[in-house]
Amino acid sequence: MSSWMNCPSSLLLLLLGLSLHSACITRANVAGQHGSQDGGHESLVVETTSGLMRGFSRTVLDREVHVFYGVPFAKPPVGPLRFRKPLPIEPWHGILNATILPNSCYQERYEYFPGFEGEEMWNPNTNISEDCLYLNIWVPQKLRLRHKESPDNVGNNGMAILVWVYGGGFMSGTATLDVYDADIMAAASNAIIASIQYRVGAFGFLYLNQHFVNSEEAPGNMGLWDQALALKWLRENARVFGGDPDLITIFGESAGGSSVSLHLISPVTQGLVRRGILQSGTLNAPWSYMTGEKANEVARVLVDDCGCNSTMLQENPARVMACMRSVDAKTLSVQQWNSYGGILDFPSAPTIDGVFLPKDPLDLVKEADFKNTEILIGNNENEGTYFILYDFIDFFEKDQASFLERDKFLNIINNIFKNMSQIEREAIIFQYTDWDRVNDGYQNQRAIADIVGDYFFICPSTHFAQLFADRGMKVYYYFFTQASDCTYHYRTSTNVWGKWMGVMHGDEVEYVFGHPLNKSLEYTDNERDLSLRMIHYFSRFAYTGMPTVTETEWPSYTRNHPKYFIWNAEKKNTFGRGPRTTACAFWNEFLPRLKGVPDPTPEACKSAMASSVSAGVSQLHSSSTIASIILLPVLVVYRFI
Repeated sequence: MSSWMNCPSSLLLLLLGLSLHSACITRANVAGQHGSQDGGHESLVVETTSGLMRGFSRTVLDREVHVFYGVPFAKPPVGPLRFRKPLPIEPWHGILNATILPNSCYQERYEYFPGFEGEEMWNPNTNISEDCLYLNIWVPQKLRLRHKESPDNVGNNGMAILVWVYGGGFMSGTATLDVYDADIMAAASNAIIASIQYRVGAFGFLYLNQHFVNSEEAPGNMGLWDQALALKWLRENARVFGGDPDLITIFGESAGGSSVSLHLISPVTQGLVRRGILQSGTLNAPWSYMTGEKANEVARVLVDDCGCNSTMLQENPARVMACMRSVDAKTLSVQQWNSYGGILDFPSAPTIDGVFLPKDPLDLVKEADFKNTEILIGNNENEGTYFILYDFIDFFEKDQASFLERDKFLNIINNIFKNMSQIEREAIIFQYTDWDRVNDGYQNQRAIADIVGDYFFICPSTHFAQLFADRGMKVYYYFFTQASDCTYHYRTSTNVWGKWMGVMHGDEVEYVFGHPLNKSLEYTDNERDLSLRMIHYFSRFAYTGMPTVTETEWPSYTRNHPKYFIWNAEKKNTFGRGPRTTACAFWNEFLPRLKGVPDPTPEACKSAMASSVSAGVSQLHSSSTIASIILLPVLVVYRFI
């Protein structure tokens, strides 16, 4: 079978969380702000439960930050440990050199726009390897101010710890990216920042465990077990770095945000962290989890594509696994993409395995035993543009808006929702058609982007937030806009993507990590101010469970009062309701009611039309199927006026 790189739609290796545009963000040009990590900087050694290690020191924003790269928390998952849960790292002898960025976990690069900075910045910037389970840690040191006391608001038990989980659709991503360099964030937040490397793709999620009895073979969710083991290591060593083990907040974007939501509700990790920040990703999103049955089916396809014969799983599963461990990493990495199902339908995802994810995510949220957990959650205004560009490259252009004819608009919807019924697809088409401008191709393009953003990101987030708040937990919602109107006039000034793509999936990440505060980069003063405010929101939330000093500044989010805080460089202290109230009512409340309603036969449609003329629509209520067809537009309009 040909490589996935020969298939335009499968070149979506940017995956979830990878649209950020500021290609100027590199460690090279940050050096002027940070200084060099070589020579001239005092080395430092700390003693952890695993052994001694030496990091280095940087001065950032006039503050010293201690940095530790490549801290191992697990045995390398290679050889017999491939496709198994991680094992804790064994103590090492001597002093570990923690000054070099670690390997990135094995994955494919995405190269759909060769040489384009906005794409290249998301490719792994260190060697890819299966030996990749490491942490990076940034520790701010106490401020020294003349004639003043330090403004540090550190509790008696130490600093809060913010732990980053990268996105990438559970298929790619690495904590080593320049945009995730957290020294500025650490200095500005007065909190310890750590980032986790975890296995992605089949290396992290292959699920064949139902073929084994009392075995750890291919249990699925290995990447999540990686994250859990890293969190345990950080908790055990928090005080080594001056941190409070009871003030750990896990934060992540896209697949990272989904991971955060899972750690808050999973019986395996519940209570391991204090709070969670979910950026454009929750576990209940359609791309974010799969059933054990589907995961097993995907795994069997990969076994066959790697020449290991899935039919042998019944009689000799150990032989199959021995074969899979003999397959080189590159072959596994490429062949897994044969099961890519189209836009945001990835071959790897958290799996309902009965252990880490015992049941459907929404059921788990409703039943989980929360311990006063708070979440900060949010989305970006134009989550969908990034993904429609890559999966429908024949219809859209990177640099300018495209005129999308009505028939292509319909074809794309039918492609995205090919597994839904005709009734469901017709409802989606009706809901997102601007009936005053049916043939406006630019409006059709915007509608497709809205559909993808609403269905895959924004509406799952609002649903998760509502359910979490229903359980009595505090929820704070943000909406990152950076745009005042349809011209996207206020987009981040360094954006290198086409203006039509708006405020994209992942655009907030550079602000969270403080890159606008680097004076060597070309941001506006308002953008620098927004970045600093966002860092302070994250920091205060990590320390107190509230992003602001008082709740009047940022009210909590509930089902009856869905108030969100707008993050925009040109606006301060602005709120909205929703977000996307009407669209999310459609996806979260109305469309699920159509599941199971049979598609009509042509005869039924003709009969319904005839009846509506002769007897009036009111007489059609005796037939639920016909009523669904004839009254569907009325129901949709009535539900949301």
